[in-house]
Amino acid sequence: MAGSAGTAVAGTGTAQTDAAQADPGIWMQVEIPAGSRIKYEIDAQGRLFVDRFLPGAESYPANYGGLPGTVAGDGDPLDALLVTREPLPAGVRIAVRPIGLLRMRDGGQADDKLIAVPAAGVDADYAQWQDLADLPPGLRLRIKAFFAGYKSTTCTAECGVAAGTVNPVQLRGWGGAAEAMQLFRQVQQRAGQ
Repeated sequence: MAGSAGTAVAGTGTAQTDAAQADPGIWMQVEIPAGSRIKYEIDAQGRLFVDRFLPGAESYPANYGGLPGTVAGDGDPLDALLVTREPLPAGVRIAVRPIGLLRMRDGGQADDKLIAVPAAGVDADYAQWQDLADLPPGLRLRIKAFFAGYKSTTCTAECGVAAGTVNPVQLRGWGGAAEAMQLFRQVQQRAGQ
């Protein structure tokens, strides 16, 4: 099924859209909708599956997924959080624009999270969001709290954390849009794109 001008065909990642032309051409594949308490994964064949249910009361503070064509410090596509007005279904691809990042380590490996908004051609409501300072303080706090407790000692076997171990996640601060774009270029180069 073809999309009209200015829209992308979900799952193709190859549509030439107004959004991709107006912004840096960065695509995200959503794995987990905003507000979900289910951790989905997409395997190397592109199949979506349930990895686990989150054990606590927390839920994902934004749409969560990866950037195809990148290789991050953990060997997976670079992780990204996408702020949108509505949760996006798992499996869709969307053109995004980075506005910042959360520096993080998980199990001793770099596991930074890119913070993004939809590309201007996809949702012009976020066109004014240019840097991390434009992210509402409450949302920034929810993102930080979510990842600080994401693999705490209350999440053991289901998260791959042995009972009684120290939380393997270490938050290392925030970075702005320029640092986020620099990280994107590095992980894109690492993937040979």
